[in-house]
Amino acid sequence: MFVEMPSPSIDTDGLSSSSATKCADEQRSASDSLNSLIEGKIQEPCLELDSLTEQCPVTCENNQKSKKRRSVCCNTVAQCVWGVLLLFMSIGGFIFQPLDFVLKEKLNMRPGFPPYEWWADPPDEVKLRVYVFNVTNHDRFMSGLDEKINIEEIGPIVYLEKLVHRNIVFNENSTMTFTGQRYPVFLPKENTIDLNATLLVPNLALLAMSSYLHDANYFVLTAFRLMVTTHGSKFFLKKTIYEYLWDYREPILDTSKNIAPGLVPVNNMGMLARIYADFTDEVTVKIGQQWGDEEFFQIDRFRGQPQLPGYDPNECPDRIFGSSEGVMYQQRLTKKDVVLYWRKTVCKLMPLYFDRELTLDNVPLYRYNLSESVFERVTNGTDCYDMVPSLPAGLSDASKCYFNIPMVASYPHFYTGRPPKDQYVTGLQPDRYKHNSYIIVEPLTGIPFRSVARMQSNLWVHDISRFSSPYSKFSNLVLPLFWAEYNQEGLPPKIRWTIYFIVVVLPPLSYVILSLLLLLGCYFLTKNIYNYHVRSEMLNSLLHYKSSNSQILSNNRLYAYEKEAFLKIPS
Repeated sequence: MFVEMPSPSIDTDGLSSSSATKCADEQRSASDSLNSLIEGKIQEPCLELDSLTEQCPVTCENNQKSKKRRSVCCNTVAQCVWGVLLLFMSIGGFIFQPLDFVLKEKLNMRPGFPPYEWWADPPDEVKLRVYVFNVTNHDRFMSGLDEKINIEEIGPIVYLEKLVHRNIVFNENSTMTFTGQRYPVFLPKENTIDLNATLLVPNLALLAMSSYLHDANYFVLTAFRLMVTTHGSKFFLKKTIYEYLWDYREPILDTSKNIAPGLVPVNNMGMLARIYADFTDEVTVKIGQQWGDEEFFQIDRFRGQPQLPGYDPNECPDRIFGSSEGVMYQQRLTKKDVVLYWRKTVCKLMPLYFDRELTLDNVPLYRYNLSESVFERVTNGTDCYDMVPSLPAGLSDASKCYFNIPMVASYPHFYTGRPPKDQYVTGLQPDRYKHNSYIIVEPLTGIPFRSVARMQSNLWVHDISRFSSPYSKFSNLVLPLFWAEYNQEGLPPKIRWTIYFIVVVLPPLSYVILSLLLLLGCYFLTKNIYNYHVRSEMLNSLLHYKSSNSQILSNNRLYAYEKEAFLKIPS
């Protein structure tokens, strides 16, 4: 028995429906592939580009090109901006050195900054050493056995000189006015001299008043001699060291002060008592960039006047402006500069000249010595520091700072030989190393590291032969009374190390830092410019390769499609 099987249905083209469907799908797939190739939608593998820094990687996700957001510091534009800024900073730093900025800022003396604070509250570094003279042959001198008085030096008596600045006012004309006060403090631990030890000294009250009245009329001379006889005053007195320095009193002083207070304004002639009795002064100094380095902190007014105190400006051409009290000097000192030092105890401007270079505490410094001709007579101009009759060379009139008492200043022990050491008294032992004066200053900042000022006070006795004997023994005589040394013995460590950093460390350190900034700025700019150039070339190469490859692939796929389509056509 036979069963009939259904015969397959064949379309009119002789192909089954499933084959036709398959063929249509293949044709659509080929067509889609061709279109995608022609339209350039070929998916290439994701390429990783070099980032500007290791912290900014480029990642690929889902076969699509993507990048993470870069930080501001790694951004190309930011790095270029930083590069330009660093270049400007480094170039500006080479032109305007950090040291120049520090020095310009110091000119302003702003409160709160180190220069002002150091000056306003100066360190206790100045030691006052006083040497007094004891007479050893007064009996022989008065009896005529010895022609000259013989003296011996006793000392030092050591004090700390305190300096206080008060009432500080900043003026509108770039000056600063303040009140400076100095006073000594006895240092028991540094003294080996007993202040109660006895000295034999000339009667300063008697000789000073006699010298002052040397040209008075006969009646005044007679009255003065009568007063001396009445009080029983002698030409030599015994005084303790303390009395000689601080409490020198005589009966004729009290009487004279009551009779003629204008002639004798005080009744205490103690050496240090007179010096420090009136040592509170109003001073105006120049500050600010208006005056520059050369005039920085120079005195403009002393007690409101531009001339020396006690001097007539019409008779004395010397002016106090341009000098310094020694706490701070002008900046950027050179070897040709003359440093003017003002000390009221000398009553004279003291010029210091460059001597040599040296190094202390690893800081390069300049030493300026006080001129050894400072007490010479002026021959080609007005001599403000002479008397009538004229003083010998080597002596300077200081009477205008001591109530017109005939006091004269000189070098200790007349060490320069002017006047000769044995011309007036014997026993002096001049020593250039022990008796000269100098300052050691850091030239850029004008801050003194060391300073030594040594001066001797003497009594100038005029020709008093009109008083007859024994007054005539003292006529035309220079009597050394004492000499003092003001010694700034260094600086506190914080100031010393700050100056060391500013002068020694800062200049080379600034060059290193500025050079690094310059290199870093160049690196940022060069790197980003180079990366931009490389990326531009790579992008052009990729686009060219992609275009060529797409064209080749498109042609190859088109040929394959045509070949496949031709083979699939039913015969």
